[in-house]
Amino acid sequence: MVSFTNKEEALGEAMMTCFEGVAGNPVFWFVFAVSAMATLVLLRILKFQRFNGKLYYVLTFSAMIWTLMMVGLEVASRDFSCQFQWATMAWLGNALLPVAWCFFVFAYVDNASWLKKRSALAALVIVPIATFAFAFTNPWHNLVYTDASIVPPGEEHIKYVHGPGFYVIIATLYSFVLATLFCLAKAFARAKRSAWPLLTVLVAITVTPLTANASYVFFGFTIFGLDPTAFMFTAGILAFTWILVTNKTMDMAFVGQSGLANSMSEPVIMVDLNRTIVLMNAAAECSELKFSSARFLNEICANIENLNTCEVVPQLNIGQRVYEPRIREIESQLDPSRVILGWSITFVDITDRIAISVALEEALQRADEANHAKDEFISVISHELRTPLTSLIGGLTLARSGRLGDVPASIHSVLNIAHRNGIRLSRLVDNILLAQKIDIDALVLERKPVDLFQLLEESFKENQLFGKERGVQLILGRVAHAPVIAGDAFAIRQIIDNLISNAIKFSEKHGIIDGAFETSGGQARLSITNSGQGIPDGMEGQVFGRFEQVENNSQRSTQGSGLGLHISKKLANQMSGDIFYESELGVSTTFYVTFPMVDQQVAELARIAS
Repeated sequence: MVSFTNKEEALGEAMMTCFEGVAGNPVFWFVFAVSAMATLVLLRILKFQRFNGKLYYVLTFSAMIWTLMMVGLEVASRDFSCQFQWATMAWLGNALLPVAWCFFVFAYVDNASWLKKRSALAALVIVPIATFAFAFTNPWHNLVYTDASIVPPGEEHIKYVHGPGFYVIIATLYSFVLATLFCLAKAFARAKRSAWPLLTVLVAITVTPLTANASYVFFGFTIFGLDPTAFMFTAGILAFTWILVTNKTMDMAFVGQSGLANSMSEPVIMVDLNRTIVLMNAAAECSELKFSSARFLNEICANIENLNTCEVVPQLNIGQRVYEPRIREIESQLDPSRVILGWSITFVDITDRIAISVALEEALQRADEANHAKDEFISVISHELRTPLTSLIGGLTLARSGRLGDVPASIHSVLNIAHRNGIRLSRLVDNILLAQKIDIDALVLERKPVDLFQLLEESFKENQLFGKERGVQLILGRVAHAPVIAGDAFAIRQIIDNLISNAIKFSEKHGIIDGAFETSGGQARLSITNSGQGIPDGMEGQVFGRFEQVENNSQRSTQGSGLGLHISKKLANQMSGDIFYESELGVSTTFYVTFPMVDQQVAELARIAS
């Protein structure tokens, strides 16, 4: 343990001696100055640049700085042992450079997913450390540099004689360089031509130090008597970093914004404070805007400050197209609250939208005209039918009453049929007129307290005869406290009559129709249940539709006009109520009508008044 400590201390003292020996050498200060500037550039990259593989690029840059420092110290040293020590220390950067550069190229160009694996990260750490450890222990095994490595007479630098370990290290590092070139070759095959200059720079940075190192290893080519690989790689990295910092080649935010602007289908232009177009995206370059800039400057740029504050920017007609300019200020990064650099104007092509809007307006106008004509036709026909119908029903009533003389039984039967059909036709005309009033919001309903049970009871009594004719029994349950609602008594009675009439028509013979009430949460709910075929699922649109009927072949002749339930639902909705149903095929159907109840005191006053 003591001997190892002594060796460690001796090595530290030797390195300090070597460092003191070069402190006064101008080469040392030149290397120090270059390394300091490179460090500042590295810090700028860390803070401001965003791109894939940034971590690996920083490692490459750090390895370059380290190698540059060690090579510079080796050049500045005059002692064999010092030169050998700095050369040994340089192996940490020499090994990290090609590995980190390989990882960076795969991350930036190929976005390789395998870089995130533990084995890849292990290679990034183990290969440089193992290489450095192998070189550092060279005095014990002489596999990297043999004992024949000396400073020749008359020269200042060591002439290294490489051992087999050196070639093993070179072969290992060359494998990463070749992998880098393979990645770039694939990138060339798939990339757009606009990306080729950047890829060419990456290839040059990779190939140049490889060529220099091969010349050194196999042909003895040197710079200042040293391996030229570090110098070549340093020159390439510094050149590429200049591209990185000045042109933002790898800044994803910058490239993304530029690509986004050029991929837009709408023309976009940038106008400076002198009303000059300074930039166009690809869409603007290809559009007629490029050839109409003079007129554009006159119409838009001259009044751009006023247009920027307008809520409605005037449209711009260029050729056969119509554009809507969208103006945005471009603020200054130095003083965002006051100074602006100019304006960006996006031209949204609204030609198709205008054509569609015009077509829709014309279609709506034609629809309104057709609807108005329909309403006029229905109104005229209905009113024209009312007068002769009234006379016809009145005459039939007189003839049936016997006031015009005795009528034979055979004729009396025909008169009854005619009278019944006349009543049906009169109700149809009334329903059509009522549906028309509801649809055009011309129907005014009263809002008075109404005893809902009383209306139901009256309707059940009046429909008993109709039910008896159809072989249907009507049963009305008694209630302790009849609910009072606010509404129009005539309209509510019409709703109830429609529901009961509908239940009778669609009940099987000897069927039963139940009427019931229940109240909950301030709502009164009336239910009419009939036994019959039921209603299939998903038929709500036909049940409550205008002139709609649910298919029922066995009872097609009794289904009526298809307006009763449509009118009933509209009337209920107009009085803040609703109608819905529950049905089980082949068993029964229950229609529910809900209305909000009035205050209890109002209900009592309504009962007293009635």
